[in-house]
Amino acid sequence: MDYTQAGTSSHANFTPVNAALLGGANAYTLPTVYSPGDAIGTGYITRPWPTSFTTARSMEFAFSANSFKYSITSFTFRLRRSGTGPSQIKVRCTADHFSTDIDAFLISNTNKFNTYVVPVNYSFLSNNTFSFRIYAYNAPSIHGVLWFDEIIVNGLVHPIILPVSLTYLKATPAEDHVDLHWETASEHNSSSFVVEKSVDLIRFEEVGQVPAAGESAGHIVYCFKDNLPAAGPSYYRLRMVDRDGSFAFSQTVDVLMENSGGAFMQVMPNPADPEKIIINQTPDDPEALVLTTSAGIRIAFEYQKTANNTLVLRPLTRLSPGLYLLIYQKNIGKEHVKILVR
Repeated sequence: MDYTQAGTSSHANFTPVNAALLGGANAYTLPTVYSPGDAIGTGYITRPWPTSFTTARSMEFAFSANSFKYSITSFTFRLRRSGTGPSQIKVRCTADHFSTDIDAFLISNTNKFNTYVVPVNYSFLSNNTFSFRIYAYNAPSIHGVLWFDEIIVNGLVHPIILPVSLTYLKATPAEDHVDLHWETASEHNSSSFVVEKSVDLIRFEEVGQVPAAGESAGHIVYCFKDNLPAAGPSYYRLRMVDRDGSFAFSQTVDVLMENSGGAFMQVMPNPADPEKIIINQTPDDPEALVLTTSAGIRIAFEYQKTANNTLVLRPLTRLSPGLYLLIYQKNIGKEHVKILVR
């Protein structure tokens, strides 16, 4: 913790919270680090510490977790105390609301970092937050100092167990909607199916939910109707949610809504010129047009209406060869067309 209270994580599921001193302000916090003789020390230090144990004074180290289940196997840290620093240490954690000691020990030496490993066994947790606290006391003087360094929470992330066994997922276009059907071969603790849609395979949005059976050893067929389909190609997937909030995604299926009454945008020619894109029918609101790369990066452009009811888009920078997406957000949904530039 040299000169910082922030942490890092080795897994994307966990986000460390800044270390916090509980029980009142610390007059000697970073970056003005106190040590005897006005020297600059390493690590994060706190004072004053109490002469007797109190739950009101501690350093807290916490993290937030996302959807995966995880287990914690140990806490590792280094402590160093000054000659008048606290010598008694207790460790507690949020598993029992900080009510009992996980470990307690004595720092007998001074002005030297000691490494401590506290083994624990907290298995298959799904808490959104977890924290442990280090309490220090028995300080001969209010000027006593305690340094903290290399605070580590050790554990593992468990693989996701799917709440359902999915047989298939199908998306079928109709005249003015898209029908989705899927089948499960078995379900265990399943809560719901969240239907998600995308027009670019990058950003998925929720379009509806279907309750799951919960427990089943036989085949079950589910249906969902998307009454606001996007013109052109769309992509659907299921977020299969367990009762404890964990989830997994299905495979992605695609569907193509054909042009209806000439309302869908058409780019002519396509492949398009790298310096201009011509739309054969002027949209009602050209300001609602968005041009992106296939990775979803927006591209700035100017536009000009022509006398024959076409719209010419001129990118502010020449387009490189590749695939681009032109999206038009309307009241009833999105129109979307792929543009190839060679």
